[in-house]
Amino acid sequence: MVNEISPGQFNEEVKNSRLPVLLEFYASWCPRCAMMEEVLEQFADAHRGSVKVCRADEEDSALLMENYGIDRVPSFLAFSGGEVTGAVVGVVSEDVLEQLFL
Repeated sequence: MVNEISPGQFNEEVKNSRLPVLLEFYASWCPRCAMMEEVLEQFADAHRGSVKVCRADEEDSALLMENYGIDRVPSFLAFSGGEVTGAVVGVVSEDVLEQLFL
């Protein structure tokens, strides 16, 4: 399951998560983001219980994106212990997302 989060939920859902987190920044108007929806769902299903998967709409998350140097969507950040441990931008495979957590 992919959790849609708002900036107000970021600390609770991402920074303070006991599990590693994959966070996607996306936009509803973005065709590349739409292409990633199924990949993200498959990743979430495959890693249920070991990686939390969240997504944040760029329209609501501009400041958060700026804080992490994100200027394109889709962008993915991997977090562990509240810190960024990896990043990837664009349309990628599930395998590429998995590499963020090895």
